[in-house]
Amino acid sequence: MITVANQLDLENMTVADVALRFPRALVILNRYNLDYCCGGRKPFVQTCEKAELDAAFVWQEIQRESAGLGVDNHMNFGTWDPSVLIDFIVQHHHGYVRDSIPRIQEMLDKVCEVHREDSPFLLEVHDDFDRLAEELLGHLPKEEEILFPAARKLFKNGITENMLRGASLHLEAPIAVMEHEHENAGRLIKSIRTLTANYSPPEYACPTFKLTYTMLQEFDKDLMQHIHLENNILFPNIIKAQEQRIHQ
Repeated sequence: MITVANQLDLENMTVADVALRFPRALVILNRYNLDYCCGGRKPFVQTCEKAELDAAFVWQEIQRESAGLGVDNHMNFGTWDPSVLIDFIVQHHHGYVRDSIPRIQEMLDKVCEVHREDSPFLLEVHDDFDRLAEELLGHLPKEEEILFPAARKLFKNGITENMLRGASLHLEAPIAVMEHEHENAGRLIKSIRTLTANYSPPEYACPTFKLTYTMLQEFDKDLMQHIHLENNILFPNIIKAQEQRIHQ
């Protein structure tokens, strides 16, 4: 049941707000393909309406999921120390991307070779994934070699305004670049979702075909959490810490 207070929240929250305040909501947001990452700053109600969903119904599902009994296995990353969060992103998400891309590309090569006639759309899926892979493999080193080391310095030792000015370490610009590249990745993964009917293999699909869809879906879910952690948690923390250091 939606209370008056919750209704007010519903009218004012963005999709990212929902994801941050209710970690269990990610299950529901993923179910309905509601973008809490690249498009997370858009109003929740507006995003639901654009997806032709009843916002109140989706909200009720989120409330039920969030009120569920038992242990909540969804980690509240918003409470993590930012440096620990960076470690997690690099080890878990960056490592997963680098490990999964060649395996998925190999699977796509196989299914395209066998099914190019009966499923020509797979060639588009392959092309989109290749572009996504190129985007991400170029993106990760920028974070690991430029943005994250600067952020670690900021969180550990602090950076004065003079240091920022002298070393050109104002971090809004690299963060803006990272967010733009996240948007590009998001567009490509959404295209893959559409082409694959949200990873629903056709009836004639062979086991390799089905496994490829499963791997693509897992990659999609990991990427959504990856971008969510950066856009909605880490990057705002970096900007906040930088502002605090400058005004000390």
